[in-house]
Order: sequence, then structure tokens, then C-alpha cells
Amino acid sequence: MTAKRSYYSSSSFKMAALFTILLGASALLLGSYLYDFSRQVFIQETEAAIDIEIEHILISFENKTQHQRITFIKKRSEKYANPVYYYQDRLDKKLAGNIEKLPSEVTPISEGIIGFSLQIADARREFGAKIHTFNDGSRLLIGRDIDDIIKRYERLKFFSILILLFMMSVVLVSFLISMFVVSRINMIGQTAQNIMATGDLSERISIDSNWDDLSNLAQSLNAMLARIEELVIGIRDVSDNIAHDLRTPLARLRTQLEGALKKPLSEDEIDNLLKETDELLGTFNALLRISHIEKASQKFEFSETSLKIILEDVIELYDPLAEEKEITIKSAMNELSLIPAYGHLIFQMTANILDNALKYSPKASTVLIELEEEKHYQLIRISDQGIGIRQEEHEKVFDRFYRSDKSRHTEGNGLGLSLVKAALALHKGKITFKDNDPGLIVEIKLKK
Repeated sequence: MTAKRSYYSSSSFKMAALFTILLGASALLLGSYLYDFSRQVFIQETEAAIDIEIEHILISFENKTQHQRITFIKKRSEKYANPVYYYQDRLDKKLAGNIEKLPSEVTPISEGIIGFSLQIADARREFGAKIHTFNDGSRLLIGRDIDDIIKRYERLKFFSILILLFMMSVVLVSFLISMFVVSRINMIGQTAQNIMATGDLSERISIDSNWDDLSNLAQSLNAMLARIEELVIGIRDVSDNIAHDLRTPLARLRTQLEGALKKPLSEDEIDNLLKETDELLGTFNALLRISHIEKASQKFEFSETSLKIILEDVIELYDPLAEEKEITIKSAMNELSLIPAYGHLIFQMTANILDNALKYSPKASTVLIELEEEKHYQLIRISDQGIGIRQEEHEKVFDRFYRSDKSRHTEGNGLGLSLVKAALALHKGKITFKDNDPGLIVEIKLKK
């Protein structure tokens, strides 16, 4: 069993780890700042609330006797439930106030400020307080209800912790995503290096997910590699086919030319030589024409074209050949709207298909040409009663130089349907084959 290849390099891991550490440190600093900020806000609000009350009391107590202070505290205690007061003499005896005794449990909030809780009505409330000592030794505790401030502080603290946890989660997810991205990029790079090193175009990028953009990129690259492999195989097959199909006529041509050195050629022999030469030139011209169509798809200028007129011209061209073979060409074509197309290529394409229909049809048979309109297409249908094409050969017949067993002994170079395919690709059209029992039905769809 082959071990799974790792696509995590040490350098990429270090970069991802460094990024994670920096992001994590930033998250901790921000979380610490938010926590400290919330505490400072809490202390400041508490101290401000108490200081306002103390300042008011001290101003009121200025130049007042102890008795007057007691009276003032009693009045305020009866009038207000908040703030709370507890006024005692230097012997710790209560003189006035709206609480019975000093709280037994206190918590230091900050320097000079204490916190405690009191039962007010049916609820327990939190208070913050300061104690002021007068010159005569008496002391006054002034407390403000800070329950709402504490709740805001607790909420702020909760959200600070929540933000910190969220940011740490972002750090973790960022690390995992960065490692995922690094592994995908390295996987793509490694596959490219392997292909360059071995020349094996059949190798593909491994894809184990389809939710991310890099996997979509890998799918596109795999499709591109498949297309490149197909083109390279096509070039190789074309080269093999050229060598195979042209070797015999070239050898025959050379033999006849060697014979011409020994004795003069007759007119029939010269005609045969010219015919052989024309066939060779025709093959190369067809290859060049197909290549030109495939390469220069942007250079063809489309114009509004009538398929009915083109088909009528094709029928007129092949009528003499049909009569010679005793084949009847029938047509059923509707008058349709014009479509954007390159008329010369459409003529060549339909002429090639009609030529095949006449070539492989028996005498006294019929070829039917129809033109119909569909929702988004105009449909050309050419039906014959010939030898047909086997189902398994429907795709192969578009390969250059491909000749089926049934047509191998018939004149032709095997490039006609390759040209049809190139012309249809230029027009973004479709072609399908159907069985006519006997014969073949070729359907061509061109966009309106």
C-alpha cells in the first residue's frame, strides 16, 4: 500500500505558524485591553457616582455642628433610599443613617472605595461606598447603588471574554485554512513538476473536496490537462494516420515516376499521376482548412444567413451526381428567419454530409433534406438509405483520417466529418446521428 504523500513543506508550515502566532498575540492584546478597559470604566463610574454625593454632603456640612449634621442626614435618609448613609461618632455609636449598621462583609473596589451588598425591599443590591472622617473623629459612610453599573460591567466583561474566544477561534481556523491552502497549492505545483519531469499528461491533480476555490481551480486545471492530452494524442494520431494513409500513394507515385525514367508515360498514366497528386494535395488542403477553422475562430465574420438558400445551392451542386447514381434528392424546407453564421463554412459542412449520403447510398434510394425551427435552434436533417454508422463509431468518425470498415474501400481521405466538427464548433452548433433503418439520419442544430 502506498503511503499518502504529504504536501506540507517545512517552510510553509513555519509561515503558517508565524502568522498564527502573530494573530493570536494580537487577539490576546486586544482581549486584555478590552478587559482592562471595562474594569477602568466600572471603577470610574462607581467613583464618580460616590464623589458627587460626597461633594454635595461636604458642602452641606460646612460650618455645621454635629447636631445639625445629624439632622441633615436624618432628613436625607428619610427622603432618599439611595444613596445610603451611616453616620457615627468617634466611639462608633450610630448617630444617623438609613442603614442599621455598617456592612460586615466588604470588598475593596479601588483605593478608598469599598463594595458591599444590602437587602433593599425584595432584592439584594450592590453598593459602592466611601468613608469620610471629620475633624472631631466622627465618620460618615456614603454609599451609592452600583448594581446597574456592575451588571453593565459584567456584560462588558462577558463580551470581552466572548470576543477573545471568538478571535482565538478565528486564529485557529485561519491556521487550518492557511495549511489547507498551502497543501492545495503545493499539490498543484507538485503535479505540474511531475508532468514536466515525466511528460505524462495523464496525471491529474488529486481533488478530495469541491467547496473551495482551489478545488475548483484544480478541476479546471484537470480539464485543461485532459484537453491538452487529447490534443497531443490527436496530433500523434494524425501524424500516424498521415504516415499510414499517404505512404501507399506516395510509394505508388514514386514507382510510376521511376518507370517514367525508363520509358515515356502514356496519357492514361499521366492522368493517373495527376489524380494521385491531386488527392495528396486535397488531403493536405483539407488538413490546412480544418486547422485554419480551429485556430482562427475569432477572424471569421458572421453575417445574417439563410440556411434555406445555402441548402438549395448544395442540392443544386449535387443534383448531377445524384442523377448519375440514380438517387433522388428530396427536400422539405420551411422559410425561416436569418441566423448569424459564416455562409461559406455552412455550405462546405452541409456539402460534406450530403456528399457522404450520396457516396454510401445504393442506387434507386432517396436522400431527404429537411429544415425546421426549434426554440433556440434551426435544425438541418439529412436522411439517407445507405450503410449507416454503427453506434460505437458515432464519436470516432470525427477523428481525422478515421475510416470505418464499411467505408474503407470508398474514395475519400477521412477528413470530411473532421471539417464538419470544426465548423460546428465555430458556430457553437450540435450534430447527432440516428439510425434510419436502413441508413443514417444526421441532425445539425445551429443557434438562431
